[in-house]
Amino acid sequence: TPSVKIISSSSWPEEGQSIVLTCESKGKPLPEPVLWTKDGGELPDPERMVVNGRDLRISFLNKTDNGTYRCEATNPIGQNSTEYVLIVHDVSNTLLPTTVIPSLTTATVTTTVALTTSTATSATAISTRDPNALAGQTGPDHALIGGIVAVVVFVTLCSIILLGRYLARHKGTYLTNEAKGAEDAPDADTAIINAEGSQVNAEEKKEYFI
Repeated sequence: TPSVKIISSSSWPEEGQSIVLTCESKGKPLPEPVLWTKDGGELPDPERMVVNGRDLRISFLNKTDNGTYRCEATNPIGQNSTEYVLIVHDVSNTLLPTTVIPSLTTATVTTTVALTTSTATSATAISTRDPNALAGQTGPDHALIGGIVAVVVFVTLCSIILLGRYLARHKGTYLTNEAKGAEDAPDADTAIINAEGSQVNAEEKKEYFI
């Protein structure tokens, strides 16, 4: 009996291309010819699907050509058949990885390298120039202001301490008019005598400056 096998000319058939399906049939006696069918019926488009001996050529492939193709061989001993499932792929699925992605990748890498270089250069220039300039401008001002404030505070504290000690020690004593005896004396001499006599027992009053 015959042995049948289908060989395809393309492992990845795409729209618009052509494909040749070869039906290899062996037997003794050799089967001749072979019968091609699609999905259990006749070939739907004889103008594009041409059978030449054992070969089935399909030109201008499209999605309607998807299906199961059967090759059937017969000799006087018996009959045998095999099937091939045809799937037509979209053309755009293979064009995108080869044309669009490499160009976008190249542009992205070039832009990234340029930006990284300029950023590193500017950051290095800023870090090497600005800190020294700012330190040279603001350092002496802070030291000078701090010294002046310290001197003013020290002088003010010393003045307050000295003035307080002076006022605390400066006090006076005096005798009242009653102690001097000037109110009851008829004349000045009597008042003096009365005052001198009463100084011993006179009440002494003190005055303090706070």
